[in-house]
Amino acid sequence: MRYPRTQASGESGSTLIAITMLAFIMLLTAAAVLEFGARDAGLASHTVDRSRALYVAEAGLARARSWLEAQSDPPADVDDIRPFGESSDTLASGTYSVTIEPDPGNPANSRKYYTIVSQATVGGKTRTLERDVMTQSFAQFIYFTEDEHLPGSVTPVWFATGDRLDGALHTNGQIHIMGNPSYGGHVTSAWGGPDDSDPAHNPAFMYYDGNYWTHIESAAASNAPDDVPTFGDGYELGTTSIELPNYVDDIETIAHNGGLYVTGNKEVVLGRLVSGNRMYGYVSYRTVGGTTWTDVPISSFNGVMFVEGQVQVSGVLDGSLTVVSSGDMYIMDDVLYRDADPLNGPNPNCNDILGLVSERNVTVKDNTANRTNCNIHAHIMALNTSFQVENYRSGSPRGTLTIHGGVIQRYRGAVGTGSLRDGRVIISTGYAKNYHYDRRFNSIQPPGYLLTGKYYMLAWREVS
Repeated sequence: MRYPRTQASGESGSTLIAITMLAFIMLLTAAAVLEFGARDAGLASHTVDRSRALYVAEAGLARARSWLEAQSDPPADVDDIRPFGESSDTLASGTYSVTIEPDPGNPANSRKYYTIVSQATVGGKTRTLERDVMTQSFAQFIYFTEDEHLPGSVTPVWFATGDRLDGALHTNGQIHIMGNPSYGGHVTSAWGGPDDSDPAHNPAFMYYDGNYWTHIESAAASNAPDDVPTFGDGYELGTTSIELPNYVDDIETIAHNGGLYVTGNKEVVLGRLVSGNRMYGYVSYRTVGGTTWTDVPISSFNGVMFVEGQVQVSGVLDGSLTVVSSGDMYIMDDVLYRDADPLNGPNPNCNDILGLVSERNVTVKDNTANRTNCNIHAHIMALNTSFQVENYRSGSPRGTLTIHGGVIQRYRGAVGTGSLRDGRVIISTGYAKNYHYDRRFNSIQPPGYLLTGKYYMLAWREVS
């Protein structure tokens, strides 16, 4: 007997087929997911290893830089770098090797250039980095101090409304801000940093806060509405300190080897006037109070003039020169570049470069020539103690002290006095400040100029 196929039995067969197909599809999907998961895991591992190799290579760059900074003098050539050799190490499950290559054109008495090459391998992935570095010169700062107080006192010196510094600034002390000064370059302070031995110091600015009696500390970028500085390239507080040399021995050595070395207190004139004409390209000197000049072509020596004694300086420079004094140095009148505007500084193609370095103070003399403004084209270093203005608390306002270059000093020297009125600083005695950074000093420096012991980071690149 045949039994008719019912609707129920047909549905049962269709359901079985559907379930079987669904199970097959799910199996294929699961297999695909497993395969893609394995591929993703491989890709993730590949990406992680490449990233780790980059970090390990950067660690190699940092190690080489630390070695350079630990040397008493910048290595001059391959022989000096041989103790470093090719340094290798293991880090983060990877290995790296790093070398330092000096620029074959490194000058004898100027900053040095190097290329650091670091190759790292993690999990079979290799990456190679190169970084160009150069010795950092004090000429790369428009402004540098060891301490932001008057010498031998606890009296702070303030950056105030109207002060405009358009280059990099560093102090190992605390920055004092009154009103609305403007900083065009990067600002750093080592106050409260890892090299500050006083646990009471915290990384912070000191803000004037509108009155003479109460000031406040803050790491904030302003203390509105009373103190609102402008930081054009940002700031860092609590950084490592930079050691300022106490002596000029290194430059003196350069002067003894191809430079101009003289003894006694000297009057130094650049481009001396003779019968109404300047002797451009010459540096002239005579004993203070004397009558006999010695005229020397700047091109005839290595550019470093060392005076064992005090120096009085003025004139117009045509050339590249560093004048060094083992005693005090006095600015007797404007000190200018030949290829420059007195107020606006060096012209675009100017190749005149001047460094003024004193083992003691650099002082703008209180004399007739400086009573109505004073213009200085130079990078200035006062190792012990300050760049300052003579009798800055006395007399009437003397106009504006304009500098195109930079000022390095151990303690903050005063150039004038004033008061804050209606958001403006009114000069009572001395000068108003008008300081501009000579940006040529980012890549060049005055002959034999002092170095910070740090290294300036230039180009960074990855080599395929």
